[in-house]
Amino acid sequence: MSVPDGGGNDGARMTSGARLQFAGLAVCGVVIGVSVAWVATFDPTREVTRFLWLTGVAVAAYAAGMALVARGIPDSRGLLAGALLLAAVWRVPLVLAPPLLSTDIYRYIWDGRIQRLRHNPYGSAPADPALQHLHSPLTRLTEHADLPTIYPPAAEIFFRAVASVDESVLAFKVAITLCDVVIALLLLGWLGVIDRSRWWVLAYAWHPLVALEGAGSGHIDFLGVALLVGGAVALARRRGLLAATALALAVAVKFIPLVLAPMVLGRLTWRHAAAGAGVLLALYAWFGVFLDGPVMGSLGEYARRWRFNGPAFGFFEGQFGMDAALALPIVVGWLVAAWVRGGPSESSGGWAWPLAATLLLMPAIYPWYLVWLVPFLAVGATLPVGVWTLSVLLTYAVWAVDRAGGGWVLPPWVVPVEYGAVLAASLYAISRPWCITTAAAITAATNPPAD
Repeated sequence: MSVPDGGGNDGARMTSGARLQFAGLAVCGVVIGVSVAWVATFDPTREVTRFLWLTGVAVAAYAAGMALVARGIPDSRGLLAGALLLAAVWRVPLVLAPPLLSTDIYRYIWDGRIQRLRHNPYGSAPADPALQHLHSPLTRLTEHADLPTIYPPAAEIFFRAVASVDESVLAFKVAITLCDVVIALLLLGWLGVIDRSRWWVLAYAWHPLVALEGAGSGHIDFLGVALLVGGAVALARRRGLLAATALALAVAVKFIPLVLAPMVLGRLTWRHAAAGAGVLLALYAWFGVFLDGPVMGSLGEYARRWRFNGPAFGFFEGQFGMDAALALPIVVGWLVAAWVRGGPSESSGGWAWPLAATLLLMPAIYPWYLVWLVPFLAVGATLPVGVWTLSVLLTYAVWAVDRAGGGWVLPPWVVPVEYGAVLAASLYAISRPWCITTAAAITAATNPPAD
């Protein structure tokens, strides 16, 4: 939820106003931490109202904290380090708890285990009778066991690496939380490159969605986001080969960043772009040639079957059919990326818009998908995107309906509130000139052409 930057100079004299700002920020951090850590003490799928109240309190405290950052806080490495340490502390109970918001982590363990046992995960459905002797107690908890994996090759290699150390929920959550830490560190470096207050790293590190979906649930998206942010920072530092490799690997974790291609390719030499494509092809060749099997798993089945929190997709599917509706997110994402690339005042926030446009049109929009957007709240004018990353938490109200026997269907009030908040934020942003001037002010240092 970025607004005009207001960082101060290192070593600035502490005024009474600054002390009040730090005190207010500390209170916000404590409230966020207590709220999200509290979630680790119960099962949110059974106590939905309690979960929504706690996340609501955390969201309010987060918004207040970002408003304080926006007003301008004097640089203080010690206090910033303390704020980041606080974020690390409230992740500990989340890491130690069982998976809170989804059971995807059991699929990760299965995929890692099956690779260690020399099977191709793209052709190994957990429910396959021929593979039952390969299960562990944890892998038997895998949902949608009739289908093989949907995850691209870099994600699968990560699963195997973690499983080689320990096939446990804790090991996978620790590994994902390390990716979370890497993202924060990369953002600190990026903020320095674009001369923006490093306090904006809290837009990521203190975000309730990040803590709940990363340390709390261990989603693989954090590996992809770390690679994406690493690629963005490499571009800003004109390290084209490193950027191309990192971005290719991000696509090989989840396909979402593929829509950034029109924006990114213009900053890479053809050699660096070819190197990135080569990395991506090599990963698929490993599974398709050396492991002798399919390389897409059940991705097509996922696209056909899964629908959740996607009102825009539902409309276009009804009007034009499933195939056209499935193609639309990619096409729109590419168009937005091309527009951002060709616009007169491209900013680092421009990384968020193609991703947000793509996600908005997808058939299933789970809350953790929006983690891909959160890092860019720190480095650009992205207020509507920031609001969406918070309002999406309301979709967990689906558990109340499911527990009551109504199926995996959102309560009628959720979609209007979730997207109504985004619309309101968009109208507000359009009416405020700083939303444009802030983006323009950081353009030059953000994404120079890669050498």
